[in-house]
Amino acid sequence: MTARTIRLPEGFHLHELEAIDSTNDEAKRLADKGAQSGALVLARTQTSGRGRRGRAWSSPVGNLYSSLLLRPTCSLAEAARLTFLIAVSMAEAVEMVTGNQVRPDCKWPNDLMVNGRKICGILLESASNQGSATDYLVIGTGVNVAFAPDDAERPATSLSALGAPVSVDELVSTYLARIAHWLPIWEDKGFGPVREAWLSRGYGIGQPVVARLTERELSGTFVGLDDDGSLVLREDSGTEHRIGAGEVFFATGSE
Repeated sequence: MTARTIRLPEGFHLHELEAIDSTNDEAKRLADKGAQSGALVLARTQTSGRGRRGRAWSSPVGNLYSSLLLRPTCSLAEAARLTFLIAVSMAEAVEMVTGNQVRPDCKWPNDLMVNGRKICGILLESASNQGSATDYLVIGTGVNVAFAPDDAERPATSLSALGAPVSVDELVSTYLARIAHWLPIWEDKGFGPVREAWLSRGYGIGQPVVARLTERELSGTFVGLDDDGSLVLREDSGTEHRIGAGEVFFATGSE
């Protein structure tokens, strides 16, 4: 295995692998064995990578596959909003390592987009402790650094295709540094500052959106995020809906 050159902020611990079934699964195994918050599983490839709703995640060598273990002292509902912190951290990291050449947008609830194409997916999985309290969170991130799948459900792109090839190690190092920046803000001031940073990159705000929920479909305009991270959809009639989970589609052409 080629030696990696990853800078770890204080409190982070690297678990480096050549190949693994899934970085999220490995992080959960570590959590069940008592691993501390800040453990990062990083693999060059995955044999059973997955995204949201169990979708297969293509994992060729050259892209970024990581999962971060966190043990926040809050409810599961509050901890789930850390997805937005991770999205902001990765978006900022991509922008920084590409010298501002690529500025990702944050698509609700957990993707990063560039020019209407997906470049990063985020998968959060959690375990509770004594009811609603959080035992741990595992937050997986997959970034198309060198390659983008050509058979994805929605159009995808990569940093290489955008003319901004970067080192995976440099991207991981910068990503962790941004998490280390945002976590104390979250702990001190709550979701508000993270929400504002996310909205500054919000994909599709002010645009038509279709939300496919379990039992119905809603159409309207994406007007922002509620204080709990729910997507706010406003119908033409003026009625607003807070959507906490579901699939959303924007009328942006390529997305």
